[in-house]
Amino acid sequence: MLGRKQGVLTYLGPETEVLGDLRAKGPVRIDGLVKGSVYVEGELEVGRTGRIEGERVEAQAIQVHGEVKADLLAQKVSLGKTARFTGTVRAQALDVEAGAVFIGQSLAGETRALEAPKEA
Repeated sequence: MLGRKQGVLTYLGPETEVLGDLRAKGPVRIDGLVKGSVYVEGELEVGRTGRIEGERVEAQAIQVHGEVKADLLAQKVSLGKTARFTGTVRAQALDVEAGAVFIGQSLAGETRALEAPKEA
């Protein structure tokens, strides 16, 4: 669970759908569906019933217990045992629990991992 010291929690419940990009400051927990990119100035937690289907997810730290189909960019990414992730992870630290589904690639452990990819 997220630390609450960062400000007011933004919460999307299980019956909530967001169609379009989501931008928020402070901690965010998603138990519903977001079809779009997610940009969080703080920590993001995707609960077991949470789903993100978009191009990009950015936050300081990301915890996934549900399903994410997007590229992740964060200082720290944690995929819990119930997580289902498809995409690319760019992070300083990546933690994948046994049981998590990870389909894609990761660039982790170096400062370069957080640099934006060069446009051709």
